Amino acid sequence: MTTTPTLAMPMAAPSRPAPAAAATAGSLTALAWMAFFLADVRDGLGPFLATYLQSQRVEQSLIGLTLTAGGLAAVVMTPLAGAWVDRSAAKRLLLVVAVMLVLAGSACAFTTRSPALLIASQAVAGAAGALLAAALAGLTLGLARREGLRRQTGRNEAWSHAGNIVSALGAGVVAHLFGAPWMMAVMLAMSVGALLCVAAIRAKDIDHAAARGVDPAASDGPPTAAAPEGFSELLRHKALWLFALTCALFHLGNAAMLPLLNQRLAATQPDAAPLLWTGVAIVVAQLTMVPVALWVSRSRRWDLSAFVYLAILILPVRGLLAWAFPSVWANLPVQVLDGIAAGALGVATPLMVERYVRGSGRYNLALGLVLTMQGVGAAFSAGLANGIVGRGGHFGLAFAVLAGCALLALPAFVLAQRTGGRVHAGAAIPAHAGALPRVPDLRA
Repeated sequence: MTTTPTLAMPMAAPSRPAPAAAATAGSLTALAWMAFFLADVRDGLGPFLATYLQSQRVEQSLIGLTLTAGGLAAVVMTPLAGAWVDRSAAKRLLLVVAVMLVLAGSACAFTTRSPALLIASQAVAGAAGALLAAALAGLTLGLARREGLRRQTGRNEAWSHAGNIVSALGAGVVAHLFGAPWMMAVMLAMSVGALLCVAAIRAKDIDHAAARGVDPAASDGPPTAAAPEGFSELLRHKALWLFALTCALFHLGNAAMLPLLNQRLAATQPDAAPLLWTGVAIVVAQLTMVPVALWVSRSRRWDLSAFVYLAILILPVRGLLAWAFPSVWANLPVQVLDGIAAGALGVATPLMVERYVRGSGRYNLALGLVLTMQGVGAAFSAGLANGIVGRGGHFGLAFAVLAGCALLALPAFVLAQRTGGRVHAGAAIPAHAGALPRVPDLRA
């Protein structure tokens, strides 16, 4: 008996799940507006708090402890907030809770003179501000996905700088006309705007797997099932840590430059209204950052790494100008350079982190660690600068040392680029991720 041979049909390879559809334009627009409103909320009372406490004749030591508590709480909370956002599917709720905590902490600072409550209020506000930043970063990646991250990050940064300008001017005018406690009215209005934007973001538009850096192409199963790397694995991302060192050195040189400019002004030209020029310098820098953020996010000729190099190389030039020209008008070009450097790095930082840890599922934790290193560098900047100035008023030497710190960031970033992000199985890392930038890059 003969049998007719049958042709066995080959089994189809399991297909990978299609990536989730991109978020609607409405959700992305609401996200940008949320960045605008959170610019005021995220930092609480910011530089106004010290001035208000000083006007109320609070002891200098208590003012210092209060500000330090807020800064330290933010530094400690930043990586923890990133890890929390990575694991949470309730990112919008985290934003709402954080906004309310910042409001509560800021209101407490206006209504109490208890040292314990003052310190606790700013510790709560600082920690909540770090959670706000982490949740905003996670929402940006979860809504825009990897493909739209660069454009949306630049858009968020531009709107955030615009929000800083509006809120700073508004708070200053209101405090001048009605008294410092009325600054809470400006913060409350910005908070309500932020909460309305949260409500306008559709929950189904958020891809929580994409929000923590999971690459759908790296797994045959559902991306939501992909387990994130452990912390010990994250420690092996050499490029990430070298980039974190780059950011720390940059901000070690950058953070004290504006205060140092105005300290020199107050010491050498006390009749030049140093407080007024501080406000002018901040507005000039923020106005510059808006177009720079849009430029970085929309440039198709320059790789992201080129903007990091640009930011690093601008800082020594800024320090040289600050040292060579003590005139009050020299503050303007110095602050324009600050706007270019800080604006470029502000957009590039989350994008470079995403590049280095792509596929790890730990994007928000990694970004939190980098921002923590950045915050540590900024925290030491003022102490370094003022220690050099000393009683002899060596402002020129201090500017030179700060510029030198920025130059140290250059080899750190070169090593980060040469090391490149660790390539995960199936992760689509661009060929230029670990290479020095080629400018212009017409293929981008």
